[in-house]
Amino acid sequence: MRQITGHDIALNECASVRGAATWQQQPYLSSGGNSAVLEIYTFGTEASAGAAYEGVRSGMNSCQATSRALQSANHLKTDAVSRQTVTAKDAAAFERTWTGVQGISTQGAQTNHLYLAAHGTRVLVLHFDELAGGSPATAPYDAQQDPNVLSLLTNLPAAPAGTR
Repeated sequence: MRQITGHDIALNECASVRGAATWQQQPYLSSGGNSAVLEIYTFGTEASAGAAYEGVRSGMNSCQATSRALQSANHLKTDAVSRQTVTAKDAAAFERTWTGVQGISTQGAQTNHLYLAAHGTRVLVLHFDELAGGSPATAPYDAQQDPNVLSLLTNLPAAPAGTR
């Protein structure tokens, strides 16, 4: 766990987590090629966590326009399509399909998935990318599973004492 007070953490080109006190990352490796990362941000108050959650949600809701502007600035076809796939109480899932621009994202055709949840003084973000040219045996992720992923995320227990 890292102390990050005073630092914004960019999740992608569209959204950043602002105002967190700590940041913890847990990678999940996949043999199919679509590894995921769970990030847990802690805040001093529930209000601060709620504001950070809303900031990320707002950034993701305008991600299509942000991504297309970035593509245009880099002289690429403006093909970005971003949408919110599901919502629940204090949680949302997003999907962006686009030709990525080198930077935070990798360059080339891809689909990015981001899951967001607020829990008291924590904001949880789970994300993974499907890149073009991945394993031919791997079927594309079906966003119809997003409600199940959000349910898992919103039901994660609080960190054990001493690990915050």
